[in-house]
Amino acid sequence: MKKALVVFLLLLLVPALFVTAADKKKLTFWYPAGDITATSMPFRDGSNPWAKFEADNNAQVEVVAIDYDTMQQKLFTALAGGKAPDIAMIDFSWMGGFIKDGALVPIPDSDAKAWMSSVSPETVAISDWGGGKMYGFSTWGVDAYALTWNKTMFKDAGLDPNVAPKYWADFRTTSKKTAVADSTGKITRVGYAMRHTGQPHGIVDKWHWLLVGAGMQLNTDQFALKGGTSKINLPDTRDGLQMAHDMIWVDKSSSLDFPDPRQALLSKIASMQISELVSIQVRQPTEAPDLVWGFAPPPAMRPGFDPKVQVAAWNYSVFSQSKEKDLALKAVAWFNNKDNDYNQAKKYNSTPRYKDNWAREPFASAPNTKAFLDLLKYGTTYPRSLALNGILDAVGSAVPKILHNEATVADALAQAEKEANDAIKALQ
Repeated sequence: MKKALVVFLLLLLVPALFVTAADKKKLTFWYPAGDITATSMPFRDGSNPWAKFEADNNAQVEVVAIDYDTMQQKLFTALAGGKAPDIAMIDFSWMGGFIKDGALVPIPDSDAKAWMSSVSPETVAISDWGGGKMYGFSTWGVDAYALTWNKTMFKDAGLDPNVAPKYWADFRTTSKKTAVADSTGKITRVGYAMRHTGQPHGIVDKWHWLLVGAGMQLNTDQFALKGGTSKINLPDTRDGLQMAHDMIWVDKSSSLDFPDPRQALLSKIASMQISELVSIQVRQPTEAPDLVWGFAPPPAMRPGFDPKVQVAAWNYSVFSQSKEKDLALKAVAWFNNKDNDYNQAKKYNSTPRYKDNWAREPFASAPNTKAFLDLLKYGTTYPRSLALNGILDAVGSAVPKILHNEATVADALAQAEKEANDAIKALQ
């Protein structure tokens, strides 16, 4: 009799369980797979950073990894088919294209105002699309592009291990001094590991220090959504890219046969590379625990010129096709609140966004905090142009042509300037 009663009660509970599962609202979240950005670590280290939000909101967040090189196109394809995710991490350089198409939900004004008043200046600069309007929350671990170097290799080459090359000429000389070749002349270690292939926007990211440092203007009006002019084919820009070309083909201090620059540094087959500092900070403790390294602003063009540090970030954005917009907006606001910012930046040995969190330990007294904040003094961001996709595609396609000897510097930049300005005019 007792067994029958127990069975009866369990049968009564089963429908309730199914109803609860069915009642859960579902959100789909896309993020870039692999190690393209350290800020995706919460979604690829086995943890579930959405767990508390799911429990508190009777929701389920489906987390989907998308290959970086095809992610932008897959998002556009999904939008065309009416199947965009509710939320995605979006590269800053992609934002203009999605905003142009009305694909992103603006962050509510009250949330945007609260965010802007609470986060650090570089995060405000990344977040603001004019007049305090936001289309996403930028990630912790802001992408500040820095020169990172192997101090041991510098010392072995007779260089001061604590001093980075300050100008282009010093940089080129240091690359030559720290490159190593075997008895056949084959390069076994590059002085400078460079990005020379891949997604065009990623190419521009890695060469921003040289291009913008030489005076290139992706758009003459930094905050104009439409209009402006691209100034790309400039004498100093040509000189800089010729130097990069010659580091491969003349100096033999770099090579097209080496892996991603960050991987090359961590694998100790490169003495220098320039990329997102946060990536090295997060990956080095586990991938290269005995690596002794330093970071500094990328080299400036010559004395009298300041270095250029690209400051960017991935953004947690909500797509306008979402059938659960309110829940999705609540999710991105929750994920990027002050407590989560602190906990994740601390867990992944990175940098926070909120001013209050910068004042907390371990960030307040961390040895590299001052150096990182000094780096941000030279920060610049991409223009907010809705034609930015086309501009970056043009420039990012030109650089590999130069490095691979497929076009002269002058011809490649002339074509890039034409294509970039055509993209701007197409929106006027």
